[in-house]
Amino acid sequence: MKKATLILLATALTYTTATAQSDSLKVDTTLNLSGVTVKGMRSINKVDRQVLLPTKAMKRSAGNGYELLQLMHLDGIKVDPVQQQITSLKGGGVQIRINDVKANTQDVMALQPDEVVRVEYIDNPGVRYSDESLDAVINYVVRRRYAGYVGGLSTMQAFTTGFNNSSAYFKYNHKKSEFGIQYGFSYRGYDQRRYDATTDYYFTDGTERHRNEVGYNSDFMYTTNFVQLSYNLAEPDKYNLNIRFNYDGYNSPYRGVNQRIEETGMPDLYSYNERMDKQYTPSLDIYYSVNLPHSQNIVANVVGTYIKSKYKYLMREYLFDQTPEQSMQSAALNDYSYATKGEKYSLISEAIYSKNFKKLTLSAGGEFTLSRTDNRYSGSVGTHAVLNSNNLYLFAQASGKIKWLTYQLGLGANRASIHQDDIGFEKWTFRPRLSLQASPIKNVSIRLNGQVSQGVPSLSQLSDVRQQSSSLMASDGNVGLTPYTSYQTYLDVTWNHPMFSLWVNGGLSYSPDAIMMSYIPELQDDGSYIIVSRPENQRAFISKWTRANFTLHAIKDVLDISLYGAYQRYDSRGLTYRHTYNSWQWGADASLMLGNWTVNADFYTTPKSFYGESMSGGENSSDLRVSYRWKNLRVGIGAILVGYPQGYEYPGYTDSQYYKSHYKTWIKDNGNMIYFTLSYNFSRGRKYDAGQRKLNNSDNDNGIK
Repeated sequence: MKKATLILLATALTYTTATAQSDSLKVDTTLNLSGVTVKGMRSINKVDRQVLLPTKAMKRSAGNGYELLQLMHLDGIKVDPVQQQITSLKGGGVQIRINDVKANTQDVMALQPDEVVRVEYIDNPGVRYSDESLDAVINYVVRRRYAGYVGGLSTMQAFTTGFNNSSAYFKYNHKKSEFGIQYGFSYRGYDQRRYDATTDYYFTDGTERHRNEVGYNSDFMYTTNFVQLSYNLAEPDKYNLNIRFNYDGYNSPYRGVNQRIEETGMPDLYSYNERMDKQYTPSLDIYYSVNLPHSQNIVANVVGTYIKSKYKYLMREYLFDQTPEQSMQSAALNDYSYATKGEKYSLISEAIYSKNFKKLTLSAGGEFTLSRTDNRYSGSVGTHAVLNSNNLYLFAQASGKIKWLTYQLGLGANRASIHQDDIGFEKWTFRPRLSLQASPIKNVSIRLNGQVSQGVPSLSQLSDVRQQSSSLMASDGNVGLTPYTSYQTYLDVTWNHPMFSLWVNGGLSYSPDAIMMSYIPELQDDGSYIIVSRPENQRAFISKWTRANFTLHAIKDVLDISLYGAYQRYDSRGLTYRHTYNSWQWGADASLMLGNWTVNADFYTTPKSFYGESMSGGENSSDLRVSYRWKNLRVGIGAILVGYPQGYEYPGYTDSQYYKSHYKTWIKDNGNMIYFTLSYNFSRGRKYDAGQRKLNNSDNDNGIK
């Protein structure tokens, strides 16, 4: 009787903690009370998140954070350990954190699954996050077991294709301090990448041009190098100081699209296109958090970033003569090449205050971003574009529970200002958001969301620069663009059962004055026409969708199988056009965990979206991977796109009154690509706890068009 009472008391304590702290749930996988061990729930639904407790089998089978998340089968999330990507099947962004610190790829690769206490899947980001494009925030809550030192390395390398992801890290602890260094490297080198298209041009004088663009295999290559030096001074439950210096380098010397252009009644042309892109981004990130009496907390974050970029765009047209190489021996008929040198300086500062009550959490704060972008264009484009921007975001949010109803109510206010010389805009937008959640029956959760958000034109869209890509096509910026407001509502239903889980999501988004492209004929001085693409504030963009994900725990802690399906209807209402498009997608993945062996398999059809007058498709996905773990060493072998010798396909089309194009990019190198993985980790010393960081900011928009 006494033991049963202790079990009930421990369960009640766990539930009380979970409901009282809605912003940062404190639930471990197990709770020890007077020698009695009470197992935690597999998942707990909150108004803004799901709290998932990975099993021992998952931790044992996974080699890093990506693999652990894949084994957990989060609803609406697709994990690709090969590409080292975590994406939302809803189409928005996903932010990854470790103990509330914004994580990069190397952080997730260095994450040791057996240190993970829980994973907080914030699938309902509130007004707390200034980034309106976020679909989800995934936070690994980690209990570090080391001090002294910890380190590791990992690599993934294809056998016959230029495809590599590698990383290494080392951390050293002394008393309350931690010193760390991380390095990450990735490489892509393809020689079987091509772009095919059929394009029709219609001009206002009644003339038409019809082209067939036959792609040649062109080189595609890039490398990334990331270095981070970090220092952390922390006393858990009191304060946390984190300082990080980051250097991010990107170099793409080859990114060409070469084609033979066929047109009835015209000589064939050879279009030579090469792009070279370099970007160097050092940044300094300072974060401080302090806990005050009476469950209060203040956090502050300052990030300074410098982005230096160099971009070359070579575009020449030749008369085609037997081969591309021979065609380029003669003089170019047209040359639309240009180069860009850019610099951007930005400072992001943010502060948040929060207080926890028994059944209520209040938080308020603000973020201010100041930036200056200076891009110089030379060649066929001779322009000096200087953009000054600042953005102020303020918010207040309350979340809690009233009887059977859990709620989250927030209000954000955003002031955006961007100017190029005397041209630009300033606009305030209010972002109210309300979430209501109830559990009418056991293990079933229903959540209704409503929100207002702001769409802001990008720096490149606002740049007053024309880029001509051929004798018939050019693109413009538009300094007259203004922000627009989006209204969204959606319903989530989640059913968690020991044998399965089911998630169904449906919603509607309405965006009047949305920024979408227009394609307009323009008469040149020589009497010829070109089609100019230009971003404009159009009438409206409407999207309706329904999605479902079903996961079957076929054999407990051994075999999980997931099925995904989605339907989305797009409605683009332009100033002179209207288009609708229906998109379907489905996928499946499975995980088998047998002792030290793990087998993963997944397949997803190509995701397709429609915006303005264009459809764009993403990557088709297929991966089969087998891995084996021996102590701290893990090795594996896998293959992507098995049975797809054509490799990746990126389909798309544009259907406007004056310009129609169907196109597809192929990367054959990835078809039937076989790869191996290897990772090794080591550690020694006492436990170290750095506390949790709650603010994270970064800048990666260089503003180049």
